[in-house]
Amino acid sequence: MNRRKIELILGLLTILTAIFSWWSVARIIEVNGSSSWIFSMAFFIVFLTLICLDIVLFKDIVYLELLLLSSMISGIIFIGGWWHALGLLVGAYFLLLSSRKIRRDFELNVKIDFLKSLRTGKFFLIMAFSVAIAAQYFSVIRLLDGQILIPRFETGDISNKVTFKILSSFDPNFKVLENENITVDEFILQSQKNQIDKENQSFLDLNPTQIIKQELNIQNLSIEDQKEIQQQIKEKMVAMSFELNAEEQQLLLQESRRQLSLLVGREVQGTEKISSLISDLIGKKIENALSPNVAGQQKSSSVAVVLAGILFLTVFSIGSLLGVIVFFLSWCVFKIMIHFSLLKIETMIVEKEMIA
Repeated sequence: MNRRKIELILGLLTILTAIFSWWSVARIIEVNGSSSWIFSMAFFIVFLTLICLDIVLFKDIVYLELLLLSSMISGIIFIGGWWHALGLLVGAYFLLLSSRKIRRDFELNVKIDFLKSLRTGKFFLIMAFSVAIAAQYFSVIRLLDGQILIPRFETGDISNKVTFKILSSFDPNFKVLENENITVDEFILQSQKNQIDKENQSFLDLNPTQIIKQELNIQNLSIEDQKEIQQQIKEKMVAMSFELNAEEQQLLLQESRRQLSLLVGREVQGTEKISSLISDLIGKKIENALSPNVAGQQKSSSVAVVLAGILFLTVFSIGSLLGVIVFFLSWCVFKIMIHFSLLKIETMIVEKEMIA
């Protein structure tokens, strides 16, 4: 296939995916209840993959930079406003910096190293889209009346596992969450059992002489008697087990469910998965802290700036991880095009300065 045709196809696909990507962000921000970013992230993965291929494969730098500017500025049609336009321009500037760093690395390499060259522009590439998305969010929420829509990145089981790993590092009770199917009631009973076992173990860890004196109030025992009583006490404590009768269990579960219901703002039956309940609780606490319902009043710019800043840091962090996927996909497409002779790599002799 002619190189010009490849560039034309890549350019058209880039503009098309850019429009869908910016539209997905606008819909999440503006439409109440559209809280999941998973589809938007999928659009941006494809979008960024095409941009990487454009940067590598376009011969004419002028056409390339016009394409990059167009794909970035196309987001203005969904939101608009001066702040959004400014964010898109700043994002476009970082995108051009990324493009030039990547192309410069390709030119300096004696042998093509696709992934290495892309990594040289990774920071500015992720920065470009983080700024643009945060500006788009800021330009909307600063004018909204009522409750601010907090962006929530729902990535399913992966985010839950990471959250529970962090929780278990602070409290061993949360280690049971490694079982994703454990219910609220099972978690309550297991936590109570762990607490009693911990207290029993603490008692067992006391100095044997202290145990004898506290329990029997006997002094001046022979060594043999002390060892015998010590062994009896240990056997007695080890044999102890945590068992609640049916009435005590029911009271414990009812009170725990009531407290959890107050925290999450809805009735807790006890049969729900504790992992889902904790995820909902974390999301609710974040929304309560950052988005007070100020009906009929315009949000202060300071609140909007803080929320946009949080979104920027979130997008940048996630983008750094997604960059690995984007670069790998770009490399795969590049290799496929080489394999099917759509592109070819040639070796040429070049002059190079050296210090004699």
